[in-house]
Amino acid sequence: MSKINYKIINLKPIKTVEKPGSLVDFDLNKICRENNINFTITKSFYINDLNSEKMRGLHSNNNSSEILICLQGSFEIKLKNGYIEEQLKIEKNSAIFIDKNIWIEFFNFKNCIIFAFVYVHPCNKNSCYDYNTYLKNNNNIIINYGK
Repeated sequence: MSKINYKIINLKPIKTVEKPGSLVDFDLNKICRENNINFTITKSFYINDLNSEKMRGLHSNNNSSEILICLQGSFEIKLKNGYIEEQLKIEKNSAIFIDKNIWIEFFNFKNCIIFAFVYVHPCNKNSCYDYNTYLKNNNNIIINYGK
């Protein structure tokens, strides 16, 4: 069976005595180097006002890797590759690197803000929004992983 290629990244907030809030240094180059992730930002966005059990995601990009940072609250994410399914909870000051060609589902948002850095690999972007089509399109990849 094939392993799903992702990494959880724990960010370390810095509290300054007698000052409000926490500072989180997000040096993406350093974080990628320390976690052995080959990543260049080609796109970024954030999603706010997330406080719902409704789902987002429900897609796969065959040429995009991403780093999702939970800036506030928490959410759950389900990752699938056709053989393996993993469900994780991502909380404030945590991030997750998700490699290309993985089916992604986000849900159970609790007062959440997510910031996304995306690396679109140099080819035409091809998104898939139907899981059965995802499985059909990746049949050769899944067979090679599984055997």
